[in-house]
Amino acid sequence: MGSAEKDSGNILWRLKYTAYVALSLSVFIALWYVASSISGKPYMPSPASVAFKAYLEAFQGNLIDNTIITLKRVLTALAIATALGFSTGLAAGKTSLGSRSLRPFILATYPIPHATLIPILLWILGVEWSKIGVIAMITYYPIAVSAMEWSMRTPRDYEDLIDSMGGNFMHKILYVTIPYMIPGFLTGLRMAVSVAYAIVFLAESFVLTGGLGAYIEESWHRLDYEGVYVGVVTLSILGVTSYTILWLLEKAYRSKFM
Repeated sequence: MGSAEKDSGNILWRLKYTAYVALSLSVFIALWYVASSISGKPYMPSPASVAFKAYLEAFQGNLIDNTIITLKRVLTALAIATALGFSTGLAAGKTSLGSRSLRPFILATYPIPHATLIPILLWILGVEWSKIGVIAMITYYPIAVSAMEWSMRTPRDYEDLIDSMGGNFMHKILYVTIPYMIPGFLTGLRMAVSVAYAIVFLAESFVLTGGLGAYIEESWHRLDYEGVYVGVVTLSILGVTSYTILWLLEKAYRSKFM
């Protein structure tokens, strides 16, 4: 009975969430339409004209090609940032050497405006990898800090239980620390994803070698107002979708294991 009630509650929650998203999207489009009608300016096109432009660009393959380029850069950078952020954050939170060296380094370098390093990374890494590098560098910190802080919050009682069963340090990491820190890690990853789509625009518009950032920049220079909105909306959809997927994963994990 309890399981049935839980399943029913999950279905109801999904329905409410879907209705909320649909309502929010409808209100946004309605406000956009009103603003476009009132202004009458070419830089404020209607949602219908932007949607038609998106259809044409997708049909011709231009929008799809640029979206794929952007996704490849973001996903590659996030994979690098996740691997480095999780491992160094865990080491900084659970080892004495990491606490003395990695933790001060992470906290000291976090406030640096890393986007300003794009020109330097361009010299060092080249055109393509400089873009991936700056995204990975900036998204590394939310992941590393979350992993570090949550690994330090592991309940001491659970670690004592591992000790009483004859377990060692690695057993504590595998069976206590990592399972406990996953929700916090996913929260940091969600923050990193939100930042990644903002940074990819800066990186791609800095040197125009494809991607949605370059698409927006080129449309802006041509005064192609619909094209600018198409690029912005597409980036927004990617960001919201990625964020929502990670949020649902975190919610599912908390519901099942915590």
